[in-house]
Amino acid sequence: MEQHILYMVQGRFSGIKERIEGLLPTMEEKIDGRISSMEDKMKERMSAMEKKIKDMMSRCFPLVLTSTIKVPSTFGMFDINHISVVSPDKLWVSKWRKLQQVDGTGHVIRSLDDKYEYESKGGGHTVSVEGDLVFIARVRNSEQSTASYGLWSHKGIRKMTADGSITTLLAPDLPDLSPTCIHSSHINGDLLIGMYSYPGTGQVMRCDGTGRKIGDIELDEEGERLYKGPHYITENRINGDIVVSDRWKEALVVVDRSGRHRFDYTGHSTDTLFDPRGVCTDLLGRILVRHCDIDDDGNDVCFISLLDQDGRFLTRLLTEQDNESLSSLYVDDNYNIYVANTNIIKVFR
Repeated sequence: MEQHILYMVQGRFSGIKERIEGLLPTMEEKIDGRISSMEDKMKERMSAMEKKIKDMMSRCFPLVLTSTIKVPSTFGMFDINHISVVSPDKLWVSKWRKLQQVDGTGHVIRSLDDKYEYESKGGGHTVSVEGDLVFIARVRNSEQSTASYGLWSHKGIRKMTADGSITTLLAPDLPDLSPTCIHSSHINGDLLIGMYSYPGTGQVMRCDGTGRKIGDIELDEEGERLYKGPHYITENRINGDIVVSDRWKEALVVVDRSGRHRFDYTGHSTDTLFDPRGVCTDLLGRILVRHCDIDDDGNDVCFISLLDQDGRFLTRLLTEQDNESLSSLYVDDNYNIYVANTNIIKVFR
């Protein structure tokens, strides 16, 4: 009886084994097919990525002017000091105490309400991933509070949505510490805010997208102050570095996403001086900075320099005499470079 049962079990196992062996070639074909399909897709993606990178690399130099956007003369006598791009036909442009949205021809789409006074000589506005404008401004006080607090409140961080409604994200009651520049992270939506305190000390405050404070960045590992006067600020979307253009320090100050100091860039060895203004990064993590110097004849000259993400100089992208003063710049995902140039915006590729 036991021997009979043993034969039956062995027979069943033998049948299962034959079925498995019969299925193996089919399973192997299916697995091989899926792997081959995945490899093809990966190769296609890698090829597309490499093509895009090579295309972007080939556009490093020289830049080609593709269009110009003239800001209306009613905008005021001061030079454009910052631009934030929503799309090629929607740009926020600022001069001293003026902030307007223009289209690709320079036509004014929207102006900041008189209730708010835009307050920044540097990078005082930014566009979030959602397309909302986040900006630094004072609010006109009510008649009842004017006697006690003056006509305008302290500087605060405001947000304007697509329908034009404005809310206050952050209104720090810090008379000795004032926001000077701001950037909305395209990695996690955080707000990076450059702050200045007289005489000549600065810091960076990180808040979430609602204005809740996360922390401050002030000191390096040796306890030395990182900043003197943040003027423009941006974030490297590749590694999360925070890049600050600090005119008072005459340097780009770069820290990692946790606030640890990585490096200061103080210009190329051939630069007589380094006066940084607008700064941004591209899709490859490279840093573009606008700065001024003096040429051999003693004339002011402005540059846009390209650095790698570790602060190594790569090339000059643009050189202009100071009568065509360069201030702010922005690079979109298609590698269009928007350069604020006195009273016009030049678009290069």
